[in-house]
Amino acid sequence: MPCILIIGDQEDPHVETVSAILKKKNARYIVLNPYKYGVDTITYTYAPLQIQLSSTDGTISGHEVTSVWWRLKPNLISNADNKSDFERQKFLLREWILTLEPLKHFLKDSFWMNRREVDSLVRNKPYQLAIAHENDFKIPKGIISNDIGAVKDKTSKFKRFIYKPLSYFIVPPDQVLYSSFMTHEDVEKKTKNIAQAPCIFQEYIDKNFELRITVVGKKVFAVKINSQKKSKTKFDWRKDQIGVGYEIFVLPTLIQEKLLRLHRKFRLYYGAYDFIVDVQGEYHFLEVNPGGQWLWMEQILKIEISQAIADALIQEQ
Repeated sequence: MPCILIIGDQEDPHVETVSAILKKKNARYIVLNPYKYGVDTITYTYAPLQIQLSSTDGTISGHEVTSVWWRLKPNLISNADNKSDFERQKFLLREWILTLEPLKHFLKDSFWMNRREVDSLVRNKPYQLAIAHENDFKIPKGIISNDIGAVKDKTSKFKRFIYKPLSYFIVPPDQVLYSSFMTHEDVEKKTKNIAQAPCIFQEYIDKNFELRITVVGKKVFAVKINSQKKSKTKFDWRKDQIGVGYEIFVLPTLIQEKLLRLHRKFRLYYGAYDFIVDVQGEYHFLEVNPGGQWLWMEQILKIEISQAIADALIQEQ
């Protein structure tokens, strides 16, 4: 019988939805939440090595685990009362991560969505862009650098361009750094900021619409995002993620086949891909998120991404 380990937050709606499907199928699973300090537990006992994992869902042994879904989102520490408490929370998080990471070795024979070493590599945007281009996808012209001279030289060739972070910057409750339109004057004004850390600058592509394409194994769920119908979402549709319009989209066969080849090249099982389709109908790869969200689209369009994920974890391919 399948025994599924989900590493994440029981209150994450994505985890809740997939867990509900697993429960209906009478699948055995536990959700282990390392951020729930003092509740969930992991134990390594040595000579010989034995692994035990416990949560409010029950207890399982490492040798029983057939599938692992690493659905752990960044822990944004926002409730620390002082610097000491902040450092304490950071310490606890490090201890948990250093304990969980070796599972990629100890449970290497289990099915993973996605494997940790693959997830870590594919999250790197310079790597993504290079591999996508090598696999015959158009990517925006651009530069990743903190060399202000190189940035000025490259962006001077663009009539319009955008800035994108390589990671994320979130300050609870509502401060989020999004992609944004920039001018040559902005670059001049922000030279000190740019010099502090590498940034992504890309030529702005005139969009017809955008695509979020979720791939689960060989299953492809393409959604058209009508981002150009609102000024607020023209540069980054996530600024009005619920209000922007969505439609189910049928990918051209050649694009879908090429995307699945890229997916295999990345060695991902799950990936959320973002594309621009320009006014000439050309497809431009923007990025892939190995842990990207999908539930809001599923609820709006009644597509079955959660079902596909649950089936994969149960190994009902």
